[in-house]
Amino acid sequence: MKFPNAAKGVKRIYTAEVINLIATICLIVAAVLIVVAVGGGKMASGNTGAALLGGGMIGAAVCALAWFVLSIIGFIMKLVGIVNASKDEASFKSALVFLIVSIVVSVVSAILMANSVGVAGNLLYTFAQLLEVFITIFVIAGGVKLADLLNRGDIGRKGTNVLKIIIVVNVLMLIANLVSSFMGGIAASVVAGVLLIVALVLEVVQYFLYLSFLGKTKKMLAES
Repeated sequence: MKFPNAAKGVKRIYTAEVINLIATICLIVAAVLIVVAVGGGKMASGNTGAALLGGGMIGAAVCALAWFVLSIIGFIMKLVGIVNASKDEASFKSALVFLIVSIVVSVVSAILMANSVGVAGNLLYTFAQLLEVFITIFVIAGGVKLADLLNRGDIGRKGTNVLKIIIVVNVLMLIANLVSSFMGGIAASVVAGVLLIVALVLEVVQYFLYLSFLGKTKKMLAES
């Protein structure tokens, strides 16, 4: 094995992204439950509306908790994986820098939102999402460079194509997140929820594309 650290790191990054995919699906379910609960609670009346709203919110809370726990596990696995891989390829070091910055931005965003500074918090959250794009870009770049060193042009080409698609998907995700962040009111909240669901579905598409590349890269490094 020519790049043992990268092999170990990419394997962990792959596992982390699988966990993050499951977490995102949990968040989609939570968002759908909230949209249905708010929309149904508004259309129904009396006890029926209250029961629909309460039941939907409880289900959403459970899914959101699952998302939170899985996201933490996925983040730790991803951090360890990038640190491992950075020992064999410099692009992963750049990914690590963006990952650290994204942690700081996400924490500040959460603090602002907790203190009702919604607009600034949402903007920082969107910025954190953008940083995640750069992390993905540098991880893919690291995989492509390793593929070139191992004379695996097929993996390099796949990485380049996946990267282009991921950039387009993330631009659409950012637009959906920004629009949903600045909408208020009950009707607007439902629309914002739908846009959030669209963004999350696009994120799932991105995960499958990303995982397909990581899976091939992991196999390539294991066989080197």
